[in-house]
This record gives sequence, structure tokens and C-alpha cells, in this order.
Amino acid sequence: MGRPMIIRNAAIVSMDPEIGTLRKGDVLIQDGIIVAVKPNIEISDAEEIDASGNIVMPGLIDGHRHLWQGAMRAVCADWTLMDYVVGIRANAANFYGPQDMYATQFHGALEALDAGVTTVADYCHNHLTPEHSHEAIRGMAESGIRSVWCYGFNRPPGSPYARQSQADRAALGRDLASRYFTSKDALLTLGVCPEESFFWDSDQTGIDQFNFARELDARVFWHANATAMPTGYAHDVIWLHAHDLLSSEITFVHMNATDTEEWKLVADSGAGVAFTPETELQMGMGWSPTEVCTEFAIPQAYGIDITSNNSGDFFTCLRMALQTARCRVNSKLFGSQFVDRLRVTAEEALSWGTIQGARAIGMEDKIGSLTPGKQADLAIINTDSLTMVGWNQLDPIGSVVMQAHARDVDTVIVGGKVVKREGRMLADVGKAKAMLMEASERLSKKVSDAGGYLVHKGQVALF
Repeated sequence: MGRPMIIRNAAIVSMDPEIGTLRKGDVLIQDGIIVAVKPNIEISDAEEIDASGNIVMPGLIDGHRHLWQGAMRAVCADWTLMDYVVGIRANAANFYGPQDMYATQFHGALEALDAGVTTVADYCHNHLTPEHSHEAIRGMAESGIRSVWCYGFNRPPGSPYARQSQADRAALGRDLASRYFTSKDALLTLGVCPEESFFWDSDQTGIDQFNFARELDARVFWHANATAMPTGYAHDVIWLHAHDLLSSEITFVHMNATDTEEWKLVADSGAGVAFTPETELQMGMGWSPTEVCTEFAIPQAYGIDITSNNSGDFFTCLRMALQTARCRVNSKLFGSQFVDRLRVTAEEALSWGTIQGARAIGMEDKIGSLTPGKQADLAIINTDSLTMVGWNQLDPIGSVVMQAHARDVDTVIVGGKVVKREGRMLADVGKAKAMLMEASERLSKKVSDAGGYLVHKGQVALF
């Protein structure tokens, strides 16, 4: 057994109902596992982290992010969903080299860790060649983050990869699974992302991709019912149910255009959902249906989605999710009565980024709360920053959700290993920044030389 680690004298937000929130307590870690969470733990010969006056909480869980898009930061700032599909998926994605995949995955994972995100469901859907896939995984593995790395079947329109057969793409997925994803207990585990249903050549395409996930015992993450289309709702959930493919091993992403019948099916299946409010609100997908999932007891996660548009500050994501959910609920009372109480709380919002988020991506048994026996994934929030000083010591959850920012994350631990200490990342951040800058400049030149991001606008028809 290795030397234990103990975090001392912190306000503890455990997200475990039996432990609750402690005004002052300790967290004991042994061999990467949380052993005890309580005041005044007695132990000798342990590595001590003095967190006096600060807040200890579970590491944040990002339920949906495309890390590979980090070399195109904010190019989507004024884009719609169709602009994104045309400019990124049908155009810029094709100019990525394997080295760009490594750079963006490594940098993006470090950016997440720096912001207190210890687990990310990485929806990787730019596999132009096998080398692109290998380099993407290498970047993730070297970062030290915990991740469900999701192999995307999506074919960038117009790329050589788009002309590969379904069998070729499945063969690559099997090879990656056998090389890199042999243990469910590793930091990196495998997920599978079927193509969006409107890209399928036939129903059999979708059936084969979902069965491929079952073959590899991999959780499915799927862009589904993202928006109403000119032909009406996609009814992706009904399609899955009709083909006996709906299960608890699915995390539906977006789901903004989902009707009551389908929500009931999702609830009955035990599946989870992941919403990305910043992208969804901007790009015409609509509100994240937070209160609907609450009504049906469907576990919900939230995600940054794309740093080609949004920042990597997960606290901002949770605040936006919380306040838009409150607005939707409050608006039903507008004009008829005063809002007597808020129906959506800060604690609920934090649960979306911790324990409920873990449940939504199928990892509740490992992460999401400071529970003895779980992986030691946690973050320490510095309360002496300009944004947190004077924090409400009677309500650390409210203080974290409403006022913390990525820059307030003091220390981050993943599986018992410190990856950020006293505000400083321990990885080679200089290398990550230099590689990302090179990738960004390289990609920008290639896109510019080809006519710009939106050169094909009006020429790409998907529906």
C-alpha cells in the first residue's frame, strides 16, 4: 500500500446524502480511493494538504465535450447550428492532421482539469485516419484526466474517411478497443457514438452501430433529437425502442426536440441525458429540458460541448443551466402569482455536475461524490480569491455554484494523484499551449487558403 493522503480542515461538500455538507472536516485517501470523510481523522505518516478555510468538493463531471475542436477557439461565436455543421463538420474538420488531434486532446484535457473537471465524456468524431485516432487517445492518456473516450462513427462529409465503409470503421474501433481499453477500471474507458440518424444510409446503419457498442460492452453517447427539422421531430428514442436498442447504457445528448412519449421511454429505460446549454441556446436548438428530466427522474449531466464556441469554465455552464431552468419554471407563474419559492436549487445544479452527472454517464459507482470506496477525484476551491472571499460559510454549495470560476480551483486530484496544486498545473502546460497554438495557426491557414470556414454555406444539404 502507498502512503496515504489526507486533506485537512476544509468545508466539505460531499454530495453524499449520508455524509452531507460539513462545516469543517478531513478527507482521507489511500491508494487512490476515498477511505473516510469526517472531522478530525487521526492518522500518522500521511501526506497532508492543508485546506483550512477552503472548500473540498467532488471533481466536476463534463457529460459532453468535443475536445478535438480546441484549435478553432471561438470561431463559432456568431454561428447557428447549420453554420457549425457546414463550417466545422463539413469543412474545417477535414484539415486536421494527427498531430492536431494530439495537441487538441492533450491541451483540452488539461484545460478541463485546470477548471476542476476530473472526468469528461469526450465525443471524439474526427477520425480521418487511424493515426488521428491513435494520437487523440495518446493525448488523453498523457493528460491524466479520467474520461469516457467515445469513438465516433460520424463521417466528416467530403473527407476520405467518409468514403470508408461501415465495416472499415468498425474494424478500426475494434482495434482501438483491443489496444487501449482493456480495463473498466482504467482512467480511460471506451464509449461509442453512433452517427446522427439523419446521416444514416438506412435503418441498418444505425442498428449496426448500436450493436457494435454492445459487442464492445461500451456505453453509447448519441446526438439525438437535437432540434426540430423541416420534416418534423426525429423521434430517435421511438426508433430505438422499436428496434429493441433502447437501454440504460445510453447517454442521449441534447434532446431538445423530444416529446412526452419519448421522455417516458427514456425514463423507463434507465438511460441518461447530457445537455449543453450554451451551445443549445445560441444555435437554435432551444432550452435544455431540465425540469422535464427532473419530473421523470432521468439523470442529467451537463457539458461544455465545443470550445470552438464556449469557454471551458464549467461553473459558468452550471450557472447558465440553473438560471435558465429557473426562468422556465418561474415563467409558468408569471402574471398569475408571485414566485413564492425557487423550484430549482443550487444543490440540484451542483448535482448535475457531480453525482447526477456521474449517474447520467454510467459512472455513479466510481465517482460523483466524496463517498468512501469511490475514486479519489476531487477539487479544492480557494475561498480567498477576489471572487470567493467573503463566501457564505453557511452555504458552501450556493457559494460554489453561484460565484466560483475556473480560476478559483486551487487543487485537483484524480484517482488519488494530484494534477494541480496551489493553483498550478503539474503537467507541461507550456508544451500544451505551444502545440495548440501551432495547431490553431496551421488549421487557420489551411481553412483560409480553401476559402474560409463557411465557403460551402448553402451548398451542404443534410435534411
